Amino acid sequence: MKDVDEAAFTAFVADAGDRLLRFARMLVLDHGEAEDALQEALTRLARHWHRTVTPEAYARKILLNLARDRGRRRHLVARPTDAAPETTTGDHADAVAARKQLDMLLAGLPAKQRATVVLRIVEDRSEAETARLLGCAEGTVRSNLSRALASLRGRMGDLQETT
Repeated sequence: MKDVDEAAFTAFVADAGDRLLRFARMLVLDHGEAEDALQEALTRLARHWHRTVTPEAYARKILLNLARDRGRRRHLVARPTDAAPETTTGDHADAVAARKQLDMLLAGLPAKQRATVVLRIVEDRSEAETARLLGCAEGTVRSNLSRALASLRGRMGDLQETT
């Protein structure tokens, strides 16, 4: 990379890095794997930095593809379990518990449904934009979201009954 490009890339990572990590964390669920996915996405972005018009969108698309690939290799990676969450002390205990519950709920969804929920609900993207990012039709986005939300509602009801 040229010095000017390197400075621009560094500034981009400083500005968008946290947002991209949160996005990756929602798609991948495991914090370490999300960091690895983000590092891989940034490495790929750096290789194409000179011709990338919208680097954050490009990085998000790479993260989506990495999460989709990971979903295809699900049998090769560890899966979250219904084991009791680790106990945490401190001011953020409720946030950590809520995050673990969200992770458990999202982990039960197929990769495409999880990506749809993250893009439509968490990222507040339009159906058209979500369809473009996932490479599918808008109707598929609607049906994936409907199925995912029905599944999440059912599991949330089950969680509330057990507590």
